[in-house]
Amino acid sequence: MPGEHSLSVEVVSRFGGEAWVGAATRVSVPLPDGELGVLPGRQPILAVLGRGNVRITPVDGEPVAVPVAGGFCSVDGDVVTVAADVAGAEATKSSAQVTDVIAETIVIPGVGIRD
Repeated sequence: MPGEHSLSVEVVSRFGGEAWVGAATRVSVPLPDGELGVLPGRQPILAVLGRGNVRITPVDGEPVAVPVAGGFCSVDGDVVTVAADVAGAEATKSSAQVTDVIAETIVIPGVGIRD
């Protein structure tokens, strides 16, 4: 149960549904130009996902890494929603290659295109 010092986290994909759901003390999300770290009490933000692992530190249990490619991440209060184009096992399949290319070539104003 999420408490005052935890995050309610949901990682879902467009086709595969829920990849991970639960309470966590911290979450790290891959972006096209770096990484977003989320702790309880973070200001609201909406971010574009890159390709990589969503790293989750559950309240109970061992750290979890969920592969994702493309999509977005929403933080509102202590609720983190990662809505990926592909997540989990489907992100490691070859069918995710087109999504990966799109996720890696998003142009962000003021940042430019990644090499």
